[in-house]
Amino acid sequence: MTGLGALAFLNPWILAGLIVLPILWWLLRAIPPSPKVEAFAGVRLLLGLEDDERQSDKTPWWLLLMRCLAVAAILIGFAGPVLNPSERLGAGDGPVLLIMDQGWASAPDWAARQAAAGGAIDEAGQAGRQVLLWPLAQGGAPVPVGAAEARRRLDGLQPAPWQPDRAAASDVVGDLQFGETIWIHDGLSHGDEGALQKTLAERGPLRLIGPEALALGLTPPKLEEGRMRADVLRAESGGEEVALVAAYGESEAGGERRVGVSPARFEAGELTAEAEFDLPPELIGTITRLSLVEAPSAGGAVLADGSLRRLPTGLVAPVVEDAVATLTSSSHYLREALEPWSILREGSVDEVMETDPAVLVLADQGAFDPGHEADLVTWVEEGGLMVRFAGPRLAAAIGERFGTGQPDPLLPVTLRRGGRVLGGALAWSKPRTLGPFNPDGPFRRLAIPEEVDVRTQVLAEPAPDLAGRVWAALDDGTPLVTAKKIGQGWVVLFHVTADAEWSSLPLSGLFVEMLGQVMALSPGRAAAPPDAEALLGTLWRADLVLGPDGAPRPPSVGAEPVEGEALTEGRAAPGIGPGLYLRADAGADAAGAATRMAINLFREGDTLAPMEPAPLGAAIETLGGAEAQRYGAWLLTFAVLLLLADVIATLWLAGRLSMPARAAAMLALAVLVAPDQALAQGQGQDPVAATAETTLGYIRTGNPRVDDVSEAAMRGLGMALNARTSVEPGPPVGVVAASDPLHLYPVLYWPLIGGTSLDDSALERLGEYLTGGGLLLIDTQNGASGFSGTSAVEMRRIARALNLPALAPVDGDHVLTRAF
Repeated sequence: MTGLGALAFLNPWILAGLIVLPILWWLLRAIPPSPKVEAFAGVRLLLGLEDDERQSDKTPWWLLLMRCLAVAAILIGFAGPVLNPSERLGAGDGPVLLIMDQGWASAPDWAARQAAAGGAIDEAGQAGRQVLLWPLAQGGAPVPVGAAEARRRLDGLQPAPWQPDRAAASDVVGDLQFGETIWIHDGLSHGDEGALQKTLAERGPLRLIGPEALALGLTPPKLEEGRMRADVLRAESGGEEVALVAAYGESEAGGERRVGVSPARFEAGELTAEAEFDLPPELIGTITRLSLVEAPSAGGAVLADGSLRRLPTGLVAPVVEDAVATLTSSSHYLREALEPWSILREGSVDEVMETDPAVLVLADQGAFDPGHEADLVTWVEEGGLMVRFAGPRLAAAIGERFGTGQPDPLLPVTLRRGGRVLGGALAWSKPRTLGPFNPDGPFRRLAIPEEVDVRTQVLAEPAPDLAGRVWAALDDGTPLVTAKKIGQGWVVLFHVTADAEWSSLPLSGLFVEMLGQVMALSPGRAAAPPDAEALLGTLWRADLVLGPDGAPRPPSVGAEPVEGEALTEGRAAPGIGPGLYLRADAGADAAGAATRMAINLFREGDTLAPMEPAPLGAAIETLGGAEAQRYGAWLLTFAVLLLLADVIATLWLAGRLSMPARAAAMLALAVLVAPDQALAQGQGQDPVAATAETTLGYIRTGNPRVDDVSEAAMRGLGMALNARTSVEPGPPVGVVAASDPLHLYPVLYWPLIGGTSLDDSALERLGEYLTGGGLLLIDTQNGASGFSGTSAVEMRRIARALNLPALAPVDGDHVLTRAF
């Protein structure tokens, strides 16, 4: 094959025949010498007579051009022209090194990558050459095998949910023996690929096959101002682009369900885009993972580790009637500090316990009734978290109970009668500051401000196990925060009040952070990720892993635990896929120790970068580029048409083409051209054809990605109807609500992405469609209340235009209760 850029010829030697075209032109234009002209008187008798057969004195130029074009088309057609030809293997005889990145970014177009690799293996087999199949995500060095064995190994490959280790490949490639290299890469930078490219180019011919579109990444979600946000990453700062991100939460049946979809809009030149979910706190607390809707992968999905959960919390605090005093009350400080971490329910103990809280916060709670005390102990043992604050009422309850000799089961330590007053007009001592936090407790990573002081506190009775229950203390060693694990739950006591009367702790930002760390102890909520020192000597096992497509799945049977040192980076690495990992060693029950950790490919602040430019001399191809197209048959058909036209033109110039013959010639040309025209016309969508069978429709939004998803969804619905019912729908059809006939489709699907672009006339036509008995399915792209990208005002406008009735609850005998 010989190529000229994007054009190549299978038999280029035939093109040498084009040299004869000038000679052919000269021969056809050649005219014999003109005869001598003699006057003959009898010619006058022949005037007025016409000869049916006439012959031109010379060939017209346009007929000569037609004949030359016919000959050229025949020659070029037999030469086998091919547009966008694929590169072929060179003439070497060494093994072919076939490299596949095989990382997370290869998952969206893995089938195309396998097809390209399979074609290269087949070419090597036809040339009798061995293949070094090298998936970089698996590590190790390849060994040369035959084409059949390489094809078998290729069929068994799957993309790995981590990035390829190109740096390690650079160290190994120097020891390999090969002739040329084909590298099917993902287009992203994962390390020292520049050194690998340079080494490969120096060893022989290098062909780089890259993707048509680079994969996108996703960072873990975070809560900001009550809304969940996540960043979508791209490697190239192109034009405007929209990526759809779906949020999945726990379902009542134990699985997961999609609770919302949000668009992330890339501005021109930007590498990150933010997806924002305005969901109710109840739904945010159920979020398990986020994933890209289109082209999902392990890098385009993240697992939530529980930091999103705003726990249902009951707050019991003394009631303050004065409006001014309310701003300095313990309930005010606790309400502000707990807002980022919880869904608050305030009231008495009985009232808040009816809401089944995960956390119970008690501000200066006195003695409990014996029945309430037993119920609360049971609640804590079953996994409840009780956070208590000291105060006058608690101090009085201690005094009342002191004489009974029975310790309070809802206190982590035994308290002494009376409090400790530090500072004041009648005290000799000064207020105390905070001392170092317990290195094994949950506050160990918090910074201690110098301005926090303590003036009054309740004291703990000395005991042998007191030191193990102290999480925070004053600079003189007096306990400030103590905790005790009871069954599956915890009881935590702050030895000061929740207001600023006994200390300045509630006035500092440390108060909010301390409560956040305490809330992390509640079941289902993840503690702060352990640092490198805390991971030393620990073992972790995968409880849930992300597959190459970003979907969660259980870990493989018999998977060995992972050493904590391997999880120091807190992200997926070769051999350690993204997933949820549980503490598997004996130290998992230590106070404040993290027992659950989410490992993802990306973290907040990460970026993506494109692969380094290819070295000079390397052939560059696109995996999803234009397919090779052969034009030999078309040129030969064109030559036949030209020859047929030449015959007709010759007969016409000779006067031998009668009217019936002309009609037959025109009919023959029409028959030859008509199939192409009919085929071109048949490629469009004819709405009238929808009446021949049941056809599902969807409203086009103008966004190609959304329209493709809509078409795929309706096609899947048609397949389900065909499998489960007697309805056999045809292919779905996209319609324009403002112009296309809508009554031809029994069902119309309308996705609302980024608001509606339909004007009043289009909405009026949709209203008429509903009045006529049509079924309109409006998808707000959000399984919860509210609308993703669609404002409530816009939704009310749609409801008014469509004359939608008010919603009403369905009874237990409704068809929906029988279908789901």
